[in-house]
Amino acid sequence: MQRHQTIRSQQLRHRNRSAFTFFELLLVLTIIIALAAMSWPQMSRFLKRESVMGNVEQVRQLLDQARVQAVEDGVTYQFRYEPNGQKYVLLPYEILNASNQQSGSTTQETAPALDFTQAIVHELTEDCYFYTPTTLSGEVTILERLSDPWLELIQDGTMHRDVSWSSPILYSPDGAATDGAVTVADEDRRYISLSVRGLTGAVVTSRIDKLPELFGASTN
Repeated sequence: MQRHQTIRSQQLRHRNRSAFTFFELLLVLTIIIALAAMSWPQMSRFLKRESVMGNVEQVRQLLDQARVQAVEDGVTYQFRYEPNGQKYVLLPYEILNASNQQSGSTTQETAPALDFTQAIVHELTEDCYFYTPTTLSGEVTILERLSDPWLELIQDGTMHRDVSWSSPILYSPDGAATDGAVTVADEDRRYISLSVRGLTGAVVTSRIDKLPELFGASTN
């Protein structure tokens, strides 16, 4: 009888201990969830900042690549982006000169022969876009559509026939470029600008900042 009571007492203590351990687990999980909820806004802001910075780095690398390829290939390259959109591309610029010569135009020299692998149209992530300020009349900067000879240099070029592009930033074989600026922004108006210096073709990146409410741009 005494042995039976001892066993029953041990079982009760074990049961109580198991229940207490489960309560501890719930308490720990509750604390973790509360801390996560408190820190999520800050974490979300951090992730969005990283997204803008990551997109800017990809654009900067392509701008640097434009300068290198222009020098190595001995031809002018063009960088274009989609204002208030997400697409951007690097293409030879002088490739059209050959067709100009065939049509009788003598305004430009024929470009050297170039073994060019088809270009890829890159895209920013969904939460970012190329910010372009509008005028008081609501107009944006001059937009251009690529002509067929350029579209033929792009993978699936016909899919981009209706895309409106910015004026080109040109990189010459001597390493110089046309002055230009590209601004990448996100849905919360954070932005970083990349400025191309014409004399050297170097790219200067600004610090991350926030667009004023008055000059916020609309996205696609």
